[in-house]
Amino acid sequence: STEDSSNSTLHDHIDTFNFNPQQQIAYDIIVNHFTRRHLNADPDEPPLRMLMTGPGGTGKTYVVRAVKQMMMSHNAAHRIRFLAPTGSAAALIDGMTIHKGLGIKIERARKSNKENHTTKLREEWKNVDILFLDEASLLSAQLLCKI
Repeated sequence: STEDSSNSTLHDHIDTFNFNPQQQIAYDIIVNHFTRRHLNADPDEPPLRMLMTGPGGTGKTYVVRAVKQMMMSHNAAHRIRFLAPTGSAAALIDGMTIHKGLGIKIERARKSNKENHTTKLREEWKNVDILFLDEASLLSAQLLCKI
């Protein structure tokens, strides 16, 4: 089947990562979702909402980099975005700050600007399937609501 051949292709390079069992599970969940949503173009596939937790050094970013590499190998790098609450955290994942990536302003914009801004953001994000938020523990409830 198409999904079987897609999955074998998606997992062909996996040996280079040498995941531990928990990393493998996280990677498989993301890759299987990507396969259904993007490669099989399933419009009924719901968004994946997933939280990877663990202390520093447990390999969360390693999994994210593997997912990015897999998506690049399928010419789908434009379907993934990397955001973090601080500039230094964003630099570590080759991403941008949440405020920059989502166009969140510190001060409120006028309604006319907000409508134009929303249209622009929708256009920029319309093909994005995966959003990685690093350092989620640093997010305030207010910022999480805006996201």
